[in-house]
Amino acid sequence: MRKFLDTAPLIYLVEGHPEFKDIVKKILSESIVDNDILITSVITILEFGVKPEKENRQDIILQFRELLDRLNTRIEIVDEEIATNAYKLRAKYKFLKGMDSIQLATAITSGCEEFITNDQKLERIEEINIHLLKRK
Repeated sequence: MRKFLDTAPLIYLVEGHPEFKDIVKKILSESIVDNDILITSVITILEFGVKPEKENRQDIILQFRELLDRLNTRIEIVDEEIATNAYKLRAKYKFLKGMDSIQLATAITSGCEEFITNDQKLERIEEINIHLLKRK
């Protein structure tokens, strides 16, 4: 199965979030055992890097990159097809923000069956199975 990793789960894992770190570990461990293909996008790199860069925490950025490498995560580049699919999603789902629509379009265009996130509002997306870390 192809699974897309949104930014927040990766942040939770690298930064050791007390509530979500173990949930993300379990999901990723199961994915490894099942030989799932893990995918994310260049947008994840952009979103992840902001806080550590502001705080001059290159060690956190290095941990993130090492995690992606260890998981053999495929990093997709946003192209015209993804951009087109993203604007179509934004037109359909008025609540979607630009970056979210790009992440979702990348997942869908890459053939992912599952989108792993903790963004509750994305549960309303019909085009891909949304795997929330925690439901309200």
